[in-house]
Order: sequence, then C-alpha cells, then structure tokens
Amino acid sequence: MIDESAAAKEDIRLWREEIRSLPRGGNLVIALVCVALGVWGVFDSLSDADGDRFWGTLPIIVPGVFAGWCILQMTWRRLDSLIPLLLRFVSACLIAPLFVAVPIGIVQAVAVAFPGVRDEIARSQAANNDFHYWWDEGIGSQLGLVPFAGYMLGGCIALGVSLVIVFPVISLRAPAVVASGSHLEKVPVGQRDYTAAFVFVGLGATVLGIALWNFGRGGSIAEFPDGVARLLEDVSYGYFFWEDTVWLFGVVFVVIGVALMAAGCLRVMFARSSAAADTDESATRQN
Repeated sequence: MIDESAAAKEDIRLWREEIRSLPRGGNLVIALVCVALGVWGVFDSLSDADGDRFWGTLPIIVPGVFAGWCILQMTWRRLDSLIPLLLRFVSACLIAPLFVAVPIGIVQAVAVAFPGVRDEIARSQAANNDFHYWWDEGIGSQLGLVPFAGYMLGGCIALGVSLVIVFPVISLRAPAVVASGSHLEKVPVGQRDYTAAFVFVGLGATVLGIALWNFGRGGSIAEFPDGVARLLEDVSYGYFFWEDTVWLFGVVFVVIGVALMAAGCLRVMFARSSAAADTDESATRQN
C-alpha cells in the first residue's frame, strides 16, 4: 500500500509539473501571440459576412498552433526515458489547446455582450442578403462552436505533428526511447535502432501521404503511372496542377511508409518468434 501510494503521488507530481510547464517561458509568449491572433480573428469576423477573409479562421486554428508547438519541442529536448515524451504527447493533445481556446472563447463571449458588437453583426448580415458566414447560426451557437472547434482541431494538429514529425525524429535521434517497453526491445541490440526508425518513420510517411493523397486529386493508386506521365508533360509546357502533384507525392509517401513499417514489423515478428523459441528450448532443458 505504501508503494502504491508513493507511486500515485509521483504520478500526480509529474502531471502537475507537465501542465505547469505548458504556459511557461517561451511557451507563454507563443500562447499569448496565439490568443491575440485569435481575438483579432473574432473581431474581424463581425464584419466579414461573406467569409472572404482568412482572419475569421484564426480562432479555430491558433489553438492547434500552440498545441503543435508544445509537442514539437520534444524533437530537440534531451530524453532519457519515454515518460516525458508520453506526458507531453497527452498534454499537447488534450490540455494545451485549452490554454488558447478558452481565453478566445471568453473574449468572444464578453464582446458579444455589448450591443454595439451585436449591431455590427446584424448590419453586416443585412448588407449580405441576410446571410453571415460566421454568425449565421446565431450568437449562442457561435459562442460554443468556436472554442469547441478550436480545441478539437488543436488536439488533431498536435496528434498529426506527433505522428509525422516528432516520433520519426525521436526514433532517429533517440531510438532507445521510443522502443522502451515495446516489442521492439526483443529485437537484437544491433538491429533495434534502425528497426525503430523503420516503424516510426514509416508511420509518419504513411500519415503524411494519406493527408497529401486526400488534399490532392485523390485518384487511385492504379492511376499513378498516368499521373506521372501527365505531370511530366505539364512541366514540359512550363506549368503543373498542384492537385495532381500533391496526390502523386501522397502516393509515393504512402508506398514508402508502408514498406518501411512492414520491414520494421517483420523484424519485430522474427525477434518475437526467436525469443519464444529460445524460451521453449530453455524450458525443455530444465525439464
């Protein structure tokens, strides 16, 4: 019981320190800049009934900027174990967006409490055929939607940065950290480092490839040869379509990523089989 109590207290201490470290030092500056940009976007959206300006999206985007920055820091920090990485991964995805989304939501709620702000929304909506891109669903809906959407997108951005950048970089810089506590530890020491890199770099390439694939033209992989030929022909005429280019890069990243992950996973499977065989042989000798 004493050991369990001490472990629980240690967990609480680690989480408390992790959460306190999020809005500290340079992170605090980044958070304040993100909040300022988000507030600017809130006030700009009041008169942007057409939704033509980019600034109105800032209240939803900037929580993800801060969350992505928080997890990105792990790529250059010194890591001696997996615990700090896991703590930051969870806190960046679930907690960091709140430090930006909540203040923006509070400022937005306070702003619309003033009649002049509500009148500006009504005037912009009336001048745009009674439609407002940002506030058409009503003030109440917008007050809940903006912080919630910012928080959710922030968590997704932190997750994406983790999978595409952070874990692959750490698997190259400190492979023992990402392999800690996993089946990768069963791989022989001489092969463990690049096996971990295969798995995590392959995962990052696959996730990035899927994103590019969907943001691009989104054709099937069977169309890849024709797509390459079409791109080369377009380039020969001095132009190209970005949708085709992004899609082609997406296909390449997915193929390379899956191949790397397969190579890493096969090594892990062989290592597990070898370890199991050695265990059975040892048990047989003892009997």
